[in-house]
Amino acid sequence: MRIDNILYFSPKYRFDQINWNDKEELIEAFKDRVEGFYLNPARALNEHKYPFGSGVLCVITIDFLARVENNSKSVEKRIKKWLTENISEYFDETLAQRFYKEFRNGLIHEGRIKNCGQFSYDFDELVHQENGIMIVNPNLLLEKIIDSFESYITKVRTDNFAFQLFRCAILRDFQEDIKCAKNK
Repeated sequence: MRIDNILYFSPKYRFDQINWNDKEELIEAFKDRVEGFYLNPARALNEHKYPFGSGVLCVITIDFLARVENNSKSVEKRIKKWLTENISEYFDETLAQRFYKEFRNGLIHEGRIKNCGQFSYDFDELVHQENGIMIVNPNLLLEKIIDSFESYITKVRTDNFAFQLFRCAILRDFQEDIKCAKNK
C-alpha cells in the first residue's frame, strides 16, 4: 500500500521502518498486514452481507497464508495442504482439490467461481454440497481462517524453527518491496 509516496507493509508498518531481524516486531507487522488488509475487510463485508466480496478476500487470505506457511513451489499443493491441515473437518483431499480449481483458480484467474460454485450465508455449514455444486459460507470460512491464523502466530512466536521459516518466506516475497522502500 502506498500513501504519500511511502510504501506500507501493513496499515501501521512502513517497509522502511520495520526491523526485519526483530522477531516480535516482524510478527506484529505480519499480524497487522493480515488483519488490516484481509481479515478485517472480510469481516466488514460479512457484516454488510456481501458474501462474494468476503469470499474473495477469504480465498486470497488462504493463498497468502499457504504461501507463507508452506514453501512448496506448487500453488495447488500448498493450498490443498493448507485446507486439509487447517480446516480438515470440512476439507478432505477431494474437496480441497475442488475448492482450489473452482474457487481459487476461478476467482484469481477469471473473476468468477467455476462449475456453479457459490458463496452463501443460507447454510449453517462451511461447505454445503447440493446437486454436485459446492457452496461455501464465507462467514464460517473466515472464522476458520482466523482460528488457523491465530494458531500460526502462536507457533511462530514459540517455535524458533517455525519463526525462521516464516521470516525467510516474508523476506523472499517482499525483498523487492523492501529495496524499493529503502530507495525512496
